[in-house]
Amino acid sequence: MFWTRAFDFRGCTSRSEFWWGVLGNALIMLALLALLIVSLTCFTPMINNFSIIMMILFGLFCVVELWPSITLIIRRMHDIGKSGFYIFVLFIPVIGYIWYIYLVTRPGVPVRYKK
Repeated sequence: MFWTRAFDFRGCTSRSEFWWGVLGNALIMLALLALLIVSLTCFTPMINNFSIIMMILFGLFCVVELWPSITLIIRRMHDIGKSGFYIFVLFIPVIGYIWYIYLVTRPGVPVRYKK
């Protein structure tokens, strides 16, 4: 659902859908990061073709998954009855991240109470 609803700002995302999307992204990013680290540390020349390819892949994945992540967070905010603009909570240092974790772990609001 993470990639299929990448351009869908309407509707809601349940807690399970949100956390499965986060887990999937984290696993892919960790695998790419591990390959990048291995490519930079295990080969004789520090920068080689494989490490350049891994840097490009890692950067591309970060750029490509940014938009679906934003829409996922906005849909999650809709599910708890908040505006999508609550995504800007992430720009508040330290406290914003704690508030964000609190928001995304809250249970969804029944449909009749959503704005």
